[in-house]
Amino acid sequence: MNKRIMVTLFFVIIGLFVVAFNVYAECKASEMKKVYVVQIRGSDVGETRMVPDIDGDGKLDEANCFDIEMVDLTTNKVIGTATDCLSNVKKVGDGLALVGTTYFNFENGTIVSRGNTSVQPATHEYKGVTHITGAAPSGGNDIISGTGEFEGATGSVRLSGMVDMSNTMDENIIKFDCIFVITLE
Repeated sequence: MNKRIMVTLFFVIIGLFVVAFNVYAECKASEMKKVYVVQIRGSDVGETRMVPDIDGDGKLDEANCFDIEMVDLTTNKVIGTATDCLSNVKKVGDGLALVGTTYFNFENGTIVSRGNTSVQPATHEYKGVTHITGAAPSGGNDIISGTGEFEGATGSVRLSGMVDMSNTMDENIIKFDCIFVITLE
């Protein structure tokens, strides 16, 4: 073979090796992430409870907390419970802005997340739904603590949901149908 073909072949092989190594590294990195897609659903009467510090004063803060079932969205099986605690509720236009502290109670531990949540009146008629709710990942760490398998966990949490708040003012009842995507790093 001539020398030019040998050099070209050598660089092609090196290039393929680099591409293969990068693909392998990306696959390994994605294996390190664990994603949970859960639905919290059901109704509950809210209770005032204390949640980890929100305002930076180092003290626990009050929140209105609701206990509901947690379902694995891929299997539709109940896999635990969730406690959704709502605080710092402010009226903004027709909707609400609030801080949500959510406890995801799995069999093997608990993930506690926090996010800034928007709640807006539903603009279409949906049976049993008065408001649409959502919270985007902060771009940082949305997990404030964990126990069991999740001790020391970090990651992002995203919320997309529907709620029925027709009995919230009179009876402090909220019906939840919310999907959370929890991505652990």
